[in-house]
Amino acid sequence: MARKWAIVVGINQYQRLQPLRYAERDAQAFRDFVIGDAGFDQVYYFSDRSPKIVLEGVSISTQPTVANLRRFLELRFAAPFLKQGDTLWFFFSGYGLQYADDDYLLLSDADPDAAETTAMTLEALAGYLSRSGTDQIVLFLDACRTEEQKFGQGFGTDPNGVISLFSTSLGETAQELEAVQLGAFAYVLLEGLRLKSRSPNATIAQLFEYLHDRLPQVNLSYSKPTQLPRLSNHAAIAPEAVLLPHIASHGDKRSARVKPPITRQTLAIARQPFKKVLQASVASMSVLVLGLIGITAYRELVQRYANAPEIEAATVASAVPSPATFSLKNNFYQRLPRPGKYIATISPFSQSYREISSGNGHFCIKLVNAPAKAPNNQQIIVSTLSFRSDGVYIDATRERLQIDGTFTEVTDSKSTWQWLKNEVDRSGLVGECLASTTNYVREVKGVAQK
Repeated sequence: MARKWAIVVGINQYQRLQPLRYAERDAQAFRDFVIGDAGFDQVYYFSDRSPKIVLEGVSISTQPTVANLRRFLELRFAAPFLKQGDTLWFFFSGYGLQYADDDYLLLSDADPDAAETTAMTLEALAGYLSRSGTDQIVLFLDACRTEEQKFGQGFGTDPNGVISLFSTSLGETAQELEAVQLGAFAYVLLEGLRLKSRSPNATIAQLFEYLHDRLPQVNLSYSKPTQLPRLSNHAAIAPEAVLLPHIASHGDKRSARVKPPITRQTLAIARQPFKKVLQASVASMSVLVLGLIGITAYRELVQRYANAPEIEAATVASAVPSPATFSLKNNFYQRLPRPGKYIATISPFSQSYREISSGNGHFCIKLVNAPAKAPNNQQIIVSTLSFRSDGVYIDATRERLQIDGTFTEVTDSKSTWQWLKNEVDRSGLVGECLASTTNYVREVKGVAQK
């Protein structure tokens, strides 16, 4: 039987940051779920008040400092101890920080001004976990929990070798719910896990769909700003993998060991004449024939559709799904563009830039094209972005916007554009685009109005 292990971290008290209210409660609730409802075999728990761990004869403090967590990871993951098919989860509730194109988990003693030496990168964490021996590794990260912009803008890089479920999309801040004394993400995550764990075939993708639909509803009901979870897959397994092996109850195990008693009714069924068996066989064959007829009809329908003439380009353009109907949850493998301003690296358009913003569950792009020394000839296009199976498309130009693996470059028909760290301007045309509920395409010629 597949084994299930988890590492759970929740931090309220920080040495150099304002305390959090419910991060530790998030971790406690998650720990209780995986131990109780999900029946995990081993759970390691790090919090402000958790007991020590004895590992290979070594006593390790579980105070959630970077040194303690790193020491635990180095000892526990020194050699593989799980096998393929086993489950390994990592849950973190606390502060997170994006700095110098790396994402950091801030442990209790972290110094945000010296993250390289006092915090742990997501990539380093994933490297430890990948040594476990299983590829069924899922990170649950609720780590953008403050109103301070320096720490609350969401992670932008996705660690390799794991599936990651982030509490927010890029540019958003995770919310805490005073009424239930939990973070909004943890509250909905536990709700979804309890619901999905009842099904033996529930998948990671189905859990994400639930979170994507439910989390904005919960935030709205508690008068909190909207946040959308984000799923990233850089693992050998797909999000369609089973979330958890079937959790059998004690009653199920007992019934599997005890053979049912032989009753008179059982004997009567066993002694049914051959005529009854023949009737059942004929009925089964009838169902099979009807099924084959239905499959044949379906194939003919599909063939007619495949051979139908192509639709005119104008019709296709009008059929592009709007942000209101095209859900990001259906694009698990799509690398989302990082909100921010992009400047061309090699381009004759020295006065040009690209600006990507996110809000209301969709993305907008502002394209400013202007040759050098000719600002009065600026051409400005503001458009929504559509997410398709093969990439991100600009609705206004219908061209593909390629996103590199580090989220720091985008490429379009003009040039390659590098991301800058300045604030994204959501006012004016971009603000109208973000507020729109349909495909937004607007072209303006002349100098942009400030």
